[in-house]
Amino acid sequence: MQQIQLEKTLDVEVVERQLAELWQQTTGDGSADVDAAVLRARVANLLVFVANDALLDDVDQMMRELTAIHPSRVLLMLGDRHGADADIEMYVASFFQTDKRTGEKRLCCEQVTLKAHGKFIAELPSAALPLLVSDLSTFLWWRDALRSTDKVFSTLTEAAHRLVIDSAEFADPLRELLEIDKVFAQEGAEECGISDLNWARLTWWRSLLADFYDVPAYQPLLEQIDQVQIDYVAPELAPTQVAPQALLIAGWLASRLGWTLLNEHPSQETDGTLAFKFAGKRTNSGAAVINLELNRVERGERKPGRLAQVTLRSAAEQQPTFTVGRSADNLHLITEAKLGPTTQRGRVLPVRNRTAAQLFSREMEILCNDDVYQEVVALAARLIDRSTVSSVDQEN
Repeated sequence: MQQIQLEKTLDVEVVERQLAELWQQTTGDGSADVDAAVLRARVANLLVFVANDALLDDVDQMMRELTAIHPSRVLLMLGDRHGADADIEMYVASFFQTDKRTGEKRLCCEQVTLKAHGKFIAELPSAALPLLVSDLSTFLWWRDALRSTDKVFSTLTEAAHRLVIDSAEFADPLRELLEIDKVFAQEGAEECGISDLNWARLTWWRSLLADFYDVPAYQPLLEQIDQVQIDYVAPELAPTQVAPQALLIAGWLASRLGWTLLNEHPSQETDGTLAFKFAGKRTNSGAAVINLELNRVERGERKPGRLAQVTLRSAAEQQPTFTVGRSADNLHLITEAKLGPTTQRGRVLPVRNRTAAQLFSREMEILCNDDVYQEVVALAARLIDRSTVSSVDQEN
């Protein structure tokens, strides 16, 4: 990838002219129809905001994988909040991929990189947004601490059709999940859909848990469930906090099954386990109380912040237990139903471990808001509020 620094950072014509020249150089044919090639290579605008140079390098590598599927104009912004004040630097680049069969160049992407430090971060939106290609969908990938009141964040979000985050990257998971809930509550929030790559990683977990309810013989037993245990590995950046995946799957179960949170102050064990009580409804016996535990387990070979196992059980006759968990070698997801002395093995699915680029690519095909995710975040926020109060009470 050839990268050229520009002297004028707020001159759109200079940027467009330099990009056109780069496309000519990339094709190796000065007579090529550059404008047509650029149009073919841009199906979306992709705004990416990162907080440090390490993430900047990471995104540079990922763009080749992502833009092979969704060729885009990429506007990559580095906002170093901890560095000394330094005005915006701008670089333009273009790169291509080669057709594996013919060896011909397949133009994919053009990239503009903007770097700002200290107080000059506030100027990044005014430098980046005029470079968006009109009539194309715009995606914002926010890879910095999430603050709903941050002016740079809100300005970029207003310009985007979809905001993409990854709660697995949160340095302060509890606070930042609350911030997502605040973003949903803001006026006009419905105009920008929100995707969480960490929520996408839970797709198969949700599917396998839902599959239990599709088995007629299990349905009356599942109505007797009164205990849920969610085992998770601690997040890497916040090892004392609950992993966002655990909160999201808890919120999903409660929202889909119509549970109502009861306890104002959840119990917290010395090993970090948090216990909540929900009110549920049963067809024949009325109200029921469901105890839900978020339980931190040792990492082993599992990735930090990931689910290890979800267990639904009942103290009723046969003591039915329904489990979705990772295999011992961490390569598969396995479902299991225990009914008294009988164990029934269910589906076995390979753990896909999709890259962030693959997950992001899927989200670029979605523009509408995920109402289920919004409900789940709202319920997770209530769990966080209560767990935070409980922690403060114990410290006092």
